[in-house]
Amino acid sequence: MPNNKVLIPLNQSDLSRKILPCVEKFISANENDLILFFVTKPPSGVGFGEPDLRAGYVQMPGDEPVRPTLHPIYATQQQDSIKAHVEAELMPVTNRLNEAGYKVSTVVGFGKDPVEAILQVISTSKINLVAMSTRARVGVTRFFFRSIADTLAQKAKIPVLLIHPPEE
Repeated sequence: MPNNKVLIPLNQSDLSRKILPCVEKFISANENDLILFFVTKPPSGVGFGEPDLRAGYVQMPGDEPVRPTLHPIYATQQQDSIKAHVEAELMPVTNRLNEAGYKVSTVVGFGKDPVEAILQVISTSKINLVAMSTRARVGVTRFFFRSIADTLAQKAKIPVLLIHPPEE
């Protein structure tokens, strides 16, 4: 019988990674494959000159500075660069999960709406469970500031495991 596929949406926040200890505690490595999914806005390519920093990916300390170029920068080149940065950034997480016995893959998605991008991966990759952390919002705040997790929990046709880690 094939393993279940567990999608773990991540971004560059510490909050998004707080789901990982729960995954390791409650989801067995021998029956589940983990897919770390990072979604960001699609880059547009900029032709000559300054790169498009509107894609939403923030460079981390130690990354090479982005400089103007004398040749065109295409959106696909920017996507490849972002994918490489994300994979490098998630390498410690991936290695730790692999050492714990999980089969782990990293997927980088590009879309203007994170919920739609996650739903697309759920559909195309035959995901069995989504596991993610979210801020605990209640009352009027929750009404006005719907989170990605809330919207996903309503729209997904599969189980969504949400945790609300305590604020530090």
